[in-house]
Amino acid sequence: MDVRITEDQIRSCAYQLWTEAGCPEGRADEFWQRAQLQLGVIEKPTQSDLVEDSDEFAAAPAAPSSP
Repeated sequence: MDVRITEDQIRSCAYQLWTEAGCPEGRADEFWQRAQLQLGVIEKPTQSDLVEDSDEFAAAPAAPSSP
């Protein structure tokens, strides 16, 4: 059975997550993505996804150190 999640359902879930977190400003995308994950709209990252991301991070130039 293929259940279709609507944008309204994602919006409602994201709003609930946002209010539970204390209504932080400027983090709408984060809560939208968390709602999608929670509702199963997007898959959780696999171990290989995490390894690829960490490889990209490791290859990034180092930030300058503070004096």
